[in-house]
Amino acid sequence: MYRPQAKAVCLTRSHSKALFVVLLLLLFSRPAFSYSVQTHEQLVDLTWKQSIRPLLLKRYPNLTEAQIKEAHAYAYGGCAIQDLGYYPFGNTFLSDLTHYVRPGDFVLSLIHNAHTADELAFAIGALSHYYGDTIGHSEAINQAVPIEFPKLGKKYGPFVTYEQGEHAHVRTEFAFDVNELSKRHFAPSAYLKHVGLAVPIPLLRRSLFQTYGIDLYQIIGHRRPVLRGYQFAVRSFLPRIAYAEVILHKHSFPPEANTPDFDKLYKDLSQSDFENGWDQYRKKPGIGTHLLAGVLFILPPIGPLSDAAIRGPNAQTQELYVKSFNRSATVLRHVLANFDYVTSYVPNRDLDTGAKVKPGAYRLTDETYAKLLATITRDPTKPVPSGLKTNIADYYADPAAPISTKKKPEQWARVQAELALLKTVPTTQEPPAELNPEAPPIPGDGTVDPPGAN
Repeated sequence: MYRPQAKAVCLTRSHSKALFVVLLLLLFSRPAFSYSVQTHEQLVDLTWKQSIRPLLLKRYPNLTEAQIKEAHAYAYGGCAIQDLGYYPFGNTFLSDLTHYVRPGDFVLSLIHNAHTADELAFAIGALSHYYGDTIGHSEAINQAVPIEFPKLGKKYGPFVTYEQGEHAHVRTEFAFDVNELSKRHFAPSAYLKHVGLAVPIPLLRRSLFQTYGIDLYQIIGHRRPVLRGYQFAVRSFLPRIAYAEVILHKHSFPPEANTPDFDKLYKDLSQSDFENGWDQYRKKPGIGTHLLAGVLFILPPIGPLSDAAIRGPNAQTQELYVKSFNRSATVLRHVLANFDYVTSYVPNRDLDTGAKVKPGAYRLTDETYAKLLATITRDPTKPVPSGLKTNIADYYADPAAPISTKKKPEQWARVQAELALLKTVPTTQEPPAELNPEAPPIPGDGTVDPPGAN
């Protein structure tokens, strides 16, 4: 294993404070390395100039350059919003909902409720996350995990989902980010901080209620620490750890392959690099990053620290990543080019597997539906959106569905009682989504379930 070279450094008070905060969050926060925050930002980067920006100008032709830059910050804010609950000070229930219950409906609600350029940019960011997860997990991560972790492959086969190997998934996903960072494939942190990261709370609040019947503040409590935690995680916490991991592992990553997929990605990245002037923002790792690398090297990889013990990628899994990323970008560009048909392109797919949500197909989905049902029936006098009420009733409609909650008789009895109570809950009306049969098909037949889907 590569060992970081010892350096004579002066540990200033600011360095020690920053290092302490990062380690504290790493030790005590929930896993937050997703497919992965920097990859999600990269998807925005590669579609911004040619797809997202033109769409915003088409809808809002009088935008100034300053307003476009502001919208860019909102696109970054949206591209990781489904993971908000997994970051420091967040509530995992929020992100479980956006991953497993009506994931497509949530994104469409953001899009349909967007009334400004900033809100639309944010919604498009969330749309990019939807494709990054549904395609990236099914076509890269879930296939890479059994390769990087052969014991899981022997147990579950060639496709291993997050629920079958949580820590293996986190370590594999984060490794892809670190590998890409080592190759300078990501926008520099200084550039990302320059653009900014913003969240339109009124839009997020409207869409969460419309999709899940829950007020945002009911889940996150005081918004200020949660949003600060989100911004800190996306802009400082995770990048700091990723850059430290580069120092530790940069000599162990596979070289870039001479394949059409790598050539396509390199061409797109070079274009984004040139258009955005990334070179002027690039900096060498500082003292704090080297210190963090040293600490990560010394500390045993147990508990939350085990998630920073990345595994891979090798040449095979790197190829899976590149192919899946290229396809995510292709699909996103196609949908943005045919945005009038967007409703037809965003079905309710589980973000962990890419498969369409259905009862009993995924344990975490079953658990999250049960928790949501309990939450909205806690006060049966409070109205819930009619679409949500119908969706939950449909989820439990088939008595033969292999829903995992049935394995726990007490929990299943509560579900049945809450379903009876749900029938009495009043509803709010919402406009039905209209599918357009003339929507141009997604390249690569994106209408079928991915390989390995339940």
